[in-house]
Amino acid sequence: MFSRLDNYILRAFIPTFFMCLIIISGIYVIVDLLQKLGEFVDMGGDAFSTGLRYYTYLFPVIIFQFFPAITLIAVGIVLVRMAKNREILAMQVAGISLYRILLPIFIVTVFMSFASFGDQEWIIPRFGQRLETLRQTSFNNTFQQNLLLDDKENRTLMRIWKYNNRTQQMKSVFILARYENGKKKFTINADEGRWLGNNTWLLTKGVKHIYDERGRWIAPVQQIDNLEFASAITPMELGKIKLDPSLLNFEQLKELCKNEPDNPRNSMLFHSRIAYTLTHFVLLLLGIPMVVGFERLSRNLFLRVGFCVLICGIFYSLSFVCSNLGNTGILHPVLASWLPIVIFGSVGLLFFDMMKM
Repeated sequence: MFSRLDNYILRAFIPTFFMCLIIISGIYVIVDLLQKLGEFVDMGGDAFSTGLRYYTYLFPVIIFQFFPAITLIAVGIVLVRMAKNREILAMQVAGISLYRILLPIFIVTVFMSFASFGDQEWIIPRFGQRLETLRQTSFNNTFQQNLLLDDKENRTLMRIWKYNNRTQQMKSVFILARYENGKKKFTINADEGRWLGNNTWLLTKGVKHIYDERGRWIAPVQQIDNLEFASAITPMELGKIKLDPSLLNFEQLKELCKNEPDNPRNSMLFHSRIAYTLTHFVLLLLGIPMVVGFERLSRNLFLRVGFCVLICGIFYSLSFVCSNLGNTGILHPVLASWLPIVIFGSVGLLFFDMMKM
């Protein structure tokens, strides 16, 4: 049973959490809506119903992506408010340690972690197909971004930052080819790519690195002005409606990894799904000391909450970089998935242990 102190802290935290959830989700929706404003205008009378369905399907995805950050910001606001009102100091004078004060927050974080996992496992997959279909059919799909395709026939992985369906042109292309033993054969970084037909792309302004069968780089680097690259990946393949693997549940993702063992993005998503369950605790370990552990850092409420936002930004930035390295095979998926958790978790434990209790 929760004590009177626990109930007091939870009554302060829960409304703040939902307030932060509404504000952050609202900001996300407004920014996304402004980006799609022209497309909604073109829909005419169908704009409202289409937008309502789209953001209804998207809302569980927004919650899953920002759940740990929302939790940390809500905790930060509550603790800063209590510290400013001298409530935490009064509790410590009464003989209650800071660890005991924070206990209900960590307990409720466990439930938040389970709720986030349930959102990804049951709610998002239920709306995933409808969300992806609506995203690719109702909105201007001339451009596609951040595509990762596996050409099993030629044992190559192609990552395309931006693709124009109308002109069949690619921007910022990365290609990774492998030998039969799985070692890297060559990599190509090209600024642009254009479809020539007959299973051929014309790559321009690029760099090619060649490797031997042991995966060791062979000098020199080859500068590319124009290179015709054969691939089974065609514009027709790029134009198909595909369900984003991030919308799949754990079992579906596990099956996808089994069916496409050479695609590092699937393994990356699989291991990231496991690591993500600890994100709530890692961010709390980092954020709480900044709010109440090191009072000399700042006596300004907004600056302390700003520290929480900054920590979230740095964590998500590192996760994004590691994810990209894992998706392209530069980092092993396990290392890419767990590196942000290990780094930030270790620093968080150190900060938490240094707090003034």
